[in-house]
Amino acid sequence: MAIEETKQTQTENVLDLLKEKGYKFTPQRRAVIGTLIEAKEPLSVKEMVDRLREDYPDMSADTVYRNLKVLYDLGVVSLISQQGKEGARYELDGRPHHHHLVCVSCGKSFCLPYCPMEEKMEELARQAHFQVLGHTFEVFGYCCDCQKGEATS
Repeated sequence: MAIEETKQTQTENVLDLLKEKGYKFTPQRRAVIGTLIEAKEPLSVKEMVDRLREDYPDMSADTVYRNLKVLYDLGVVSLISQQGKEGARYELDGRPHHHHLVCVSCGKSFCLPYCPMEEKMEELARQAHFQVLGHTFEVFGYCCDCQKGEATS
C-alpha cells in the first residue's frame, strides 16, 4: 500500500505545481504523469503513446509532446538525450541526481546510481569562478543484449 500512496503523492505534487503555475490538469496530462510514475525506466514518446492508448485510444504523440514540454519546463521531467532510433527519453524527476548509460542500438537506458562528475565539476567550476546551474552526462554504447546480437550477426 505504501508504494501506491507514494505514487498518489507524486501525482498530487505534480498536479499542485501545475495548478500553482496556472496550468489546467486534464485527464490526458494526469495520464502522462501517471505513465511516467509507473515506468521503471525512462520512456520514449512512442513507448508512452503505446501505453497511454490502452486507456486513451485517441491519444496523439502531439498531446504527449506538449505535456512533456510543460512538465520539462517546470522541472518535473528530465530529458535523456539519445543517439538511437527513438530520440529522447523522459523520466519523472524526484530521484537523486543521476545519469544514464544509453544503448545506441535498441535505445534502452540504464540509470547510474550517482553522478560520476559532481566532485570534479565542482572543483573545476570553483577554479574557473564559474557558477554551474546544471549538467547532463550520458554514456553511449551497446547493452549486453545488443552485444550478443552483434556477435551472432
